[in-house]
Amino acid sequence: MRYKILIFALALFLLINTASAIDSSNWTTATVGYENFKIPPEYENPYSSDFNMYEYDYDIDVFTVRYVNPRIIDLYGYFLERNDFKKVKVAGHDAVHFTSHDRHDDANNSKLWFSAGEEFYYIAWRGTNITPEIKEVVKSASKSKYSHDEFYDILDENYQNYKITHAIESQRYDYPTSDKGHHSFVSVGSNGVNFGVMT
Repeated sequence: MRYKILIFALALFLLINTASAIDSSNWTTATVGYENFKIPPEYENPYSSDFNMYEYDYDIDVFTVRYVNPRIIDLYGYFLERNDFKKVKVAGHDAVHFTSHDRHDDANNSKLWFSAGEEFYYIAWRGTNITPEIKEVVKSASKSKYSHDEFYDILDENYQNYKITHAIESQRYDYPTSDKGHHSFVSVGSNGVNFGVMT
């Protein structure tokens, strides 16, 4: 009897997984950063697409794939301080899932940060669940070259740099009293580390 129950449970599990699998073989692809991402049919024909970002709609929260390495410090720190988040594993990738509620649009939004190769990306979409379509987009990217610990250490290091940048800026006499239209950046190059503010 136990054997029959075990066989039935296994068959049911396989049936559910097969039914929820997505066939993305006919999805279009978009190059963002150094990756080719599969794009779900409902998000084809983008509002804008370039090296750094694929935007389905002028509202980037509807669906966006973004290459974040050029702005990883300020973007990650901003998201970390203003959103709920949890560490997750999606399609074999370590990831951070940010969720928020936009009271102006009365909509829940998600951003999923992950790495592909040595680069960092995020996907933004409406809702708080990591849907099968989002998993398929992540799955279409290269595997991360970072271990579990390395991935989170890199993000943590960028957050620490974000805090340092803002601590330095807050000492400036012309530091804005609100972050409306204010963007900070950190540049690391052959001439050292540079901090800056764009308004």
